[in-house]
Amino acid sequence: MANTLATGLTRDAVAALSRHKEEPEWMLQKRLQAWDLYESAPAPLGRRGDLGTFRAVANFKYQDVSPYIPANDNDTLSTVIQQSLQEALTDARAGHIVQHNATIVHIELDEALQRQGVILTALDTAVLNYPQLVQQYFMTKCVPVGSNKYTALHAAFWSGGIFLYIPKGVEIEQPILSQIWIDSPASATFAHTLIIAEEQSSVRFVAEYNSRPSFLNDVVEVYAQNEARVEFSNMQDLGQNVWNVTNKNAVHEKDASVTWVMADLGSKVTLANIGATMCGNGSVAELVGVFFADHDQRFSMHTLSDHAALATNAETLVKGVLTDQSRVEFEGMIRVQPKAQQTASFLSDHTLLLSSECRAESIPSLEIGANEVSASHGATTGQIDEEQLFYLMVRGIHREEAERIIVQGFFEPVLQRVPLENLRARLRRSIVRRMSGSHESEADTWVDAQERWEIEGVDEFAISLDGNKPEEEIKLTEY
Repeated sequence: MANTLATGLTRDAVAALSRHKEEPEWMLQKRLQAWDLYESAPAPLGRRGDLGTFRAVANFKYQDVSPYIPANDNDTLSTVIQQSLQEALTDARAGHIVQHNATIVHIELDEALQRQGVILTALDTAVLNYPQLVQQYFMTKCVPVGSNKYTALHAAFWSGGIFLYIPKGVEIEQPILSQIWIDSPASATFAHTLIIAEEQSSVRFVAEYNSRPSFLNDVVEVYAQNEARVEFSNMQDLGQNVWNVTNKNAVHEKDASVTWVMADLGSKVTLANIGATMCGNGSVAELVGVFFADHDQRFSMHTLSDHAALATNAETLVKGVLTDQSRVEFEGMIRVQPKAQQTASFLSDHTLLLSSECRAESIPSLEIGANEVSASHGATTGQIDEEQLFYLMVRGIHREEAERIIVQGFFEPVLQRVPLENLRARLRRSIVRRMSGSHESEADTWVDAQERWEIEGVDEFAISLDGNKPEEEIKLTEY
């Protein structure tokens, strides 16, 4: 068959893709079963009265995209790799893997880690070389094929993919970087990341996404076995014409810890589900999220802290800013199963509106099935307080700069929780650029504004809701 599949998503295309990859029969059957689930499952349309992001994704013209476009010739690939290295979020790294369109084109891993048994490879390769691991972990317990219509579509058409296996007791100090570049228009890319961290292992994984107009449907699965520690940082800066559907989840065993750091800046439409399944006693989950939406961007974000064992702990902190005609929906859920006693779980979402035309909805929720629980949730949504702006402007600061100072101070507490310094710097530059409309990149632009923020005494509660600063903010515990 041709390297590129014909336009349109069909059952025949699923079979053709599997044949092209020369996959074993069990993977072909899994793909076909996933396609059957996709066809039979109704498209999620959201709740009545929402902002319409689910319906927009459901109405996407899936038959106008090609589900498999491989990378280009070698000359083009080397250019992509060099560009990715220059713009990487990590200067020092233990490994680096690049996916270009539907193909893994570059893999490097520290030799010492290879000798310790660490595996970093394409998921396509892992299907052939490590079939037992893939059969056990690929879209079984963490993000099951039938989780929703879009996970079923992903399971049918995934390609390329990243497979990372860390053996028992191996601690990887430097981050492992993955970069996904999509430069083929009218393409559908189904990128998959599967991370398996065995007992007492640790890893820091950094994922970057860059794309031209296309459809991206990605899934991230993290398995943290007993006492394993995984930190997953994600920088989503897709083009403004990209439709992005993402499902991420982590399964925690006894005393395991997983941290999600999510930064969502790009795409035209993003539909995101991010979860933590704490099925081991003493496991810990943390989610830190930042987003900035402008123009006509639409984000719909859903988080789930699922407590299913004793003495589990979860914290979710999300902050975002909207401007122009953007729309953002956030739904956060804390679910405590009946046997999950001694649970501690906290959820906090704060949204700042910079225009009269943008809209945001925040719905934090609790489902409590146990009686020995410490759980709280809250959300704020509002515009910048005019009195705060006036306070800065009478000191000779222009309104635009005053707004930028307040926005920076609003973001800074959550940015301080981002463990990767390069990611913090990239986010600060992006926020300054969005606010100023220029391409300022000097770090001093943010630092000067932050110092002025502290001097002027304006704080992160500059949201015009009730005018009263809460007596006590939820303090998130560091693990």
